[in-house]
Amino acid sequence: MSLFAARMRDVKPSATFRYDAAAKKPGVINLTIGRPGFDTPVVIKEAAKRALDEGKVHYTPSKGIPELREAIAAKLERENNIKGIDADRIVVSGGGKQILYCILMALAGNGDVVAIPNPSWVSYEAQIRLAGAEVAWLKLNPEAGFIPDDEFLTALESSKAKLLILNSPANPTGAVFPERVIKAILEICEDNGIYVISDEVYEKLIYEGRHYSPASEYENVITVNAFSKTYSMTGWRLGYCACADRAVIDKIEIVHQQSLSCCTSFAQYGALASFTKDAEDAMARMIEELRARRDYVMERLNELDNIVCEKPGGAFYVFPYIRDVDDYELADRLLSRGVAVIPGSAFGTQGRGCIRISYGGADLNMLSQAFDRMAECM
Repeated sequence: MSLFAARMRDVKPSATFRYDAAAKKPGVINLTIGRPGFDTPVVIKEAAKRALDEGKVHYTPSKGIPELREAIAAKLERENNIKGIDADRIVVSGGGKQILYCILMALAGNGDVVAIPNPSWVSYEAQIRLAGAEVAWLKLNPEAGFIPDDEFLTALESSKAKLLILNSPANPTGAVFPERVIKAILEICEDNGIYVISDEVYEKLIYEGRHYSPASEYENVITVNAFSKTYSMTGWRLGYCACADRAVIDKIEIVHQQSLSCCTSFAQYGALASFTKDAEDAMARMIEELRARRDYVMERLNELDNIVCEKPGGAFYVFPYIRDVDDYELADRLLSRGVAVIPGSAFGTQGRGCIRISYGGADLNMLSQAFDRMAECM
C-alpha cells in the first residue's frame, strides 16, 4: 500500500519555482518568476500599517471584509461592465491561485473534463488533476501569436468539457485575446453547457488591444482576479472570484472555509486602498516601464535567428519558439551562462521548443546583460 494518495501520481512540482530556485545563484539574471519587480504602492502599504495599529489583526468573514467585497463589486461594474454582482457574490482569497483551486475543487471531480489552452499556466493542469478531473488541451500556435483559431474552436466543441479556463492576457505567452475571439469561444460554451472560469489577473497589463470580460455579456462565467500583478502585491496573497450565480459562490466558499478560513485581515484593509487615485497612478507608471521592457525584449529577440515570436499584447512575458531546439536543454544551457528562463514544455506540449522569458522583475540594464549572454549561447 502506497503512503501517497493516487492523485499525486500525475502532479509534478512547479517548473517555475524549480528554475527560480536555481536562479538564486550569484551572478544569475533571473527571468523566470511571474512577478513585477516593483514595490507595492505606498498608499496600500500605509493602509495596511494603519490597520495593524488599529488592531485589525483577527479573523474576518470567510468571504472577506464587506468593505473590500463592495469595492470589488463596484470595480467590476465600473471597469468590466459586469452587472449583477454584489458583495455576497464575491470570495476574497489567498491569491488568484488559491481561489482557482477552490473553484476546481468545488466544480470538478472524477469523470469531469476541464479544457485549457495549450500552452497555459503550469498550475491549471496540476490543480485539475488534484481535483480528480481530466484535462482537454486546446492547441494554440506560435505563428498565430498563440491566439485561438478555428482549430482551437473545433477542439473545444468536441472536448465534452464541463469547464473551460480562459486566461487573457495570458501566461506564458502574453497574448491578449481579441473580443471577437472570446465571443466565438463563449458561444460554443453556451451551446455545449460549458461553464467558464475567466482568469483575468493580468487585465490591466495591456499594451495593445483592450481587455474584454466574458461575464459582461455571458452567463455561467466565474471571473477570477487578484491584486498581485496589477499592484505588485504578489507577497500579499490576495485574489478573488465573482459570479452572479449565488449557488456557485456558496460552494466555492465552503472549500475556501475548509482550507484557508479567511485571508490576512490587515492585508485586506491594505487592498482597499488599491481603489484610490494614488494606487492607480503608481500602476500606470509601472505599466509604462513594463511596456518599454517588452519593446526592448522584442528588439533583441528579432536580432536572433530561427525564432518565431509575435509581439505579445500584455502581461510581462514573451514566449519565443526556437526551431529545432530542446527547450529543457536550452534552459539548462542558458542557466549555465547566467540567465534563468522557464522551459516551454512545462506549459504544455505546444510549449515544446519555446522558453518563457519574464521581464517583470528585470530592468532594462539587466535585460541588456541577459540578451548579450543569450546571443552568445544561442
